[in-house]
Amino acid sequence: MAKKSSSMSSIVLLSVAVGLFLVLSGIQNLIDQNSLGGQIASAFADKTTGVVNIVAAILKIASGVVLLVGPFGLLTIGIRKLAFWVIVGFWAVLTAWLAVGGVGAFKGDAKAVIQWFQNLSLNVAILAALWQLKPEGK
Repeated sequence: MAKKSSSMSSIVLLSVAVGLFLVLSGIQNLIDQNSLGGQIASAFADKTTGVVNIVAAILKIASGVVLLVGPFGLLTIGIRKLAFWVIVGFWAVLTAWLAVGGVGAFKGDAKAVIQWFQNLSLNVAILAALWQLKPEGK
């Protein structure tokens, strides 16, 4: 029994930490129009820069809120499962999009390449953490 309790507390802590990260990251994207996501979007079209950045920020904030309240029983298991797949899908697409969009860093200096790897590894770590938070079916 003690093992299950410590496991539950670590899952709750992970959910709160990742949820808080996503909320703060979304808020930062809304505040900082020069974020990496905004810069990559501007490479495609100037009109979509603000829209893509705002949509990604809103999805991050919504995902973070779901992760913050989910472990405390404020959402039904069905909603949590649906939200989990939406969040994981969104984060996987965002990770791939930022990774492909940032490949131009390899033409730059070593600092740009290291920044690209750092962003990629952070996004993959968040994706792995999200996978650990997969709601169990009942």
